Amino acid sequence: MLENQLSRYGALSRIISDLAPSAKVFLVGDSDDTTYGIENLAAEYPVDKDGIVRVYNTIQSAVNACRVNCGDVILVAPNYNQSLISADSWNVAGVRIVGMGQGEQRAKLTFDIAGATVNLGANAVCVSNIMFKASVSGITRALDLDTGFSGQKVDNCVFTYDTNGDDFITSIRIGSKNAIVEKNGIIMEDTAGPRQGIALLGGEAQEVIIRDNVIIGQFDTVADASGQSFGAISQDTSDISNTNLRGVLIENNKIINYDTAGAIHIRFSAGYTNRGLITGNRVASYDTSSIVSGQVARTGLRMTNNIGNSDSAEAVLLG
Repeated sequence: MLENQLSRYGALSRIISDLAPSAKVFLVGDSDDTTYGIENLAAEYPVDKDGIVRVYNTIQSAVNACRVNCGDVILVAPNYNQSLISADSWNVAGVRIVGMGQGEQRAKLTFDIAGATVNLGANAVCVSNIMFKASVSGITRALDLDTGFSGQKVDNCVFTYDTNGDDFITSIRIGSKNAIVEKNGIIMEDTAGPRQGIALLGGEAQEVIIRDNVIIGQFDTVADASGQSFGAISQDTSDISNTNLRGVLIENNKIINYDTAGAIHIRFSAGYTNRGLITGNRVASYDTSSIVSGQVARTGLRMTNNIGNSDSAEAVLLG
């Protein structure tokens, strides 16, 4: 008897690492996309044996169908492209959302209004291989790892833009504890607008790991209207009631900052008690006034083996 691939644990466990035996696997695709059989699959397999629908046309609706802490997985089909015009909340603990496809075929969310955002509002929500694309200017943030939660992970995602002038002010804001943000590409335009590639919320983002990301763009030389600092990786200082960051690890990131962007690319704010390590990062700055040894403001974090270059000889970043 033929079976739906979504119901076959043995087949899926070979392509989804650490698939829990209790997990349900959901599929998200454009409702009119016959290229990958999404439309036919939805018609042929409307529910599973528990009466749960497995095929959806938005990530949010699939998240809403998942169960808490059961290891459920959402696979988002290649060439999927959802127009996001509101705030999504992916808020079921333990859910993994995995995009399929590479390059322009990568599963995609296109942000069509400035107020659109995606909030990870539960423990241990993981997001992999999704493209987040800005199609308007001044989007507050693409992805927000909400405060009050722990163990979230974002990996192998791409944050980019449609045309020059479209931008995320902040691509990823980390407010949760024990988060891992790794192997992502943040590619913003060569014009003013983006301020923070990855931001850490003071007092909330404890024991966070930021590693192996590539961050490219012109990150502004001035703070935003609320006084938050700027930089490819920087501290979000909007929460002034708690000024501590503990156990932060920032390692092996590559930063290319265009033109007359800010001279400081990894920036932690004075007045905050920060404890952690900045190591193995590489910075290329095209601001001719930038001093190589001053490209990191660490304010309490320790540094080792970082390299910076700013139209001058390569040098160790001293902070």
